[in-house]
Amino acid sequence: MSMMRACDIWKASNQKWYVTLGNFEYAYDESDCTVYGPFVSKESAEKELDNHSNPGSICYNDKGELPPPKKVVPPSRQFSSRRWRY
Repeated sequence: MSMMRACDIWKASNQKWYVTLGNFEYAYDESDCTVYGPFVSKESAEKELDNHSNPGSICYNDKGELPPPKKVVPPSRQFSSRRWRY
């Protein structure tokens, strides 16, 4: 199910990619968003969205003009499909 909220995938001046994602439905203000990253490619940034609800739409900026964000959340941990044995 889609949750309409901000979702920007963008490249910073350090050539790394970031995902800015609204924290709740209709969250479009920067103060209501979390920035995830850094990612090495646009594709790896897109994969981060697999760990969150569907944002409804995505805006891309690949110009690399903006400085890297000061506060980021590391990319979500990707779990293997294998079950761990203890």
